[in-house]
Amino acid sequence: MTTDTCYLGTDVGGTFTDLVFYTDTGEVHCFKVPSTPARPGASILEGVDEIRQALGLDETAWRRMVHTHSSTVATNALIERKGARVGLLVSSGFRDLFELQRLAIPHPMRFDSRRPLPLVPRALVREIRGRIAADGSEIDPLDEADAVAAAQDLVALGAEIAIVVLLHSYRNPAHERQVRAAIERAGVPLRLELSSEVWAQAREYERGVLTAINASIRPIVEGYVERLEQGLAERGIETPARVARSNGGAELAETMRRRPVVALLSGPAAGVAGAAAAAQDSGWEAADLMTLDVGGTSADIGVIRGGRPVLSSEEHIADFPLLIPTIAVSSIGAGGGSILWLDPTGALKVGPRSVGADPGPACYGVSDSRIPALTDAFLVAGLLAPGQRLGGKLPLQMAPAREALGTLAGPLGRPVEAVADGAIRVATALMAAEASNVLARRGVDAPRFRMVAFGGAGPLVAALLAEEIGIDSILIPPFPGGLSALGAARSDLEGDLVEPVYERLGALDGTALARIVGGLRARAAAWIAEQTRALAVTGTKVELAGDMRYDGQGYDVTVPLEAEWLSRGDFEHIRAAFHAAHRATYGHANENAEIWLKELRAHITGATPKPRIVPLRGEALTRGAEATRVVRLFGREVAASVHERAALGVKQRIAGPAIVNQMDTTTWIPQGWHAAVVPSGALVLQRA
Repeated sequence: MTTDTCYLGTDVGGTFTDLVFYTDTGEVHCFKVPSTPARPGASILEGVDEIRQALGLDETAWRRMVHTHSSTVATNALIERKGARVGLLVSSGFRDLFELQRLAIPHPMRFDSRRPLPLVPRALVREIRGRIAADGSEIDPLDEADAVAAAQDLVALGAEIAIVVLLHSYRNPAHERQVRAAIERAGVPLRLELSSEVWAQAREYERGVLTAINASIRPIVEGYVERLEQGLAERGIETPARVARSNGGAELAETMRRRPVVALLSGPAAGVAGAAAAAQDSGWEAADLMTLDVGGTSADIGVIRGGRPVLSSEEHIADFPLLIPTIAVSSIGAGGGSILWLDPTGALKVGPRSVGADPGPACYGVSDSRIPALTDAFLVAGLLAPGQRLGGKLPLQMAPAREALGTLAGPLGRPVEAVADGAIRVATALMAAEASNVLARRGVDAPRFRMVAFGGAGPLVAALLAEEIGIDSILIPPFPGGLSALGAARSDLEGDLVEPVYERLGALDGTALARIVGGLRARAAAWIAEQTRALAVTGTKVELAGDMRYDGQGYDVTVPLEAEWLSRGDFEHIRAAFHAAHRATYGHANENAEIWLKELRAHITGATPKPRIVPLRGEALTRGAEATRVVRLFGREVAASVHERAALGVKQRIAGPAIVNQMDTTTWIPQGWHAAVVPSGALVLQRA
């Protein structure tokens, strides 16, 4: 293959690693390799070797290949609590910061409900005397001897890294920096992370948790990135690696190492960003969409408003709040590898535990394991076929799938087919409940939205879920199994910065506000300059917003603000924008109340070249179905026509019940639905 520029996106999932390669002409190639959980990053290198062998790229294009990677390495390390041993240095009197949390319990109606265990045990927390006031002034000087003694204690207790979370350091980081300087001068061998450098925002607990997560995952992410960069360099790729961020963009791996928490949800975020791009390619511009990404381990549900993924600073992962802007994605353990099991009452359950890549569902036939998984149910129900190659590699086997489901069929006294049907019903109900909650939190009704379904199993269950929650239109992208990898490859450079203000608008001086805005814009320009040293962009923009609230209010509203208003101190426009945003969010506004401007935010975008994907051929290769297959769902048997997606042409229509196969996924079109191929190559399903 000869090309001037080529792009690679990768997404490391729990079962498969997806790689999407495309050229400056829009030609796309998808690859799948089994993930290697014991050797993070190794599967990417194996996939890169396969791409080079399969496509025979010329040396110049290969060396200049732009490559972006998303991964669940950090996420899994956090969920499984396999990160570094972290110590905590806090202001005097705040040793129980992580124990008290927010004094809320997860399930107030349950007597056994407990707050989650903190990332840092109390035994590894030390206090330091010294105090900064809420306005940033110094009340008591820092006791450097306290800091050195505390660091020595933590080293003796086996801490690998320590975080410094001092009161009000978001307003004035001087004490946190003084702690680091004192410990370094004393020669204490303890690596330090400062909360004011990770994310300078109020809320001591949330800022501390974010810093603890960053410290916990940092050694793992650094090792993963180092192995990846070394492996790619050994293969002759000279361009620096980019890593997908949780905000849907990307940044250089070199800089992401300093703050790996920004890429904690890179895989799901890249998928939502890819879904937004696929919808735009298919003529769904500025659409309101629900995204459904069903992989081997989980089902991830996201929201797109007006064509842009919804960003939130109040997301959670596992037990922990994330203060940084993140694409809002909610996950449940209902993926293709989710284990089917019976609870003590004999009720059939799906997930949240997964069989993962090793041993995988029983139908993979790669081991003697007979742990039943959701993919086994899909095969027995007829949605998948024996011999069908998952990811183009693993031929599915019916006998081990039936044997695995038989371990549940016996205790239930039901046929294997009924167990498969029940498992699919349970999984669909779990997804429907979560999707309804996600959309309700965003203040929307499901029937007003359309769906983009992707991932290895998303197109298989999309219509079943749509029927449950009342959605009538579904878009299946041309490469649904690799959409997260494609989303990473097509991502722009995107960064987020925060600058504390914490003043009433009535007390804020226009000159002071202009100085704060100028500093924030200078930081944004420096970020762009650093990110574009090795990778060019076609244009940049900085979008400003403020976190604002009424005086006495306990929650914030993020309000988009014009740079011109902020620079010239136009408080009239700033107030009007807040009132309008509050009214749009909560249905009312109090135009006589005082307003607080808590923080200013900057969202930075550096647009990268993105060739459009080549559309499908105009004519179908075949007009009829290649075969028929019996599908057993919800107590009914239907004969479904079977089609190969590569043989479909633009404007071709398929009436359900039907199955559309391709290398990376299978799409189920139920009775009462029809599908049509649009010029972008996407498949659009409509309820008849």
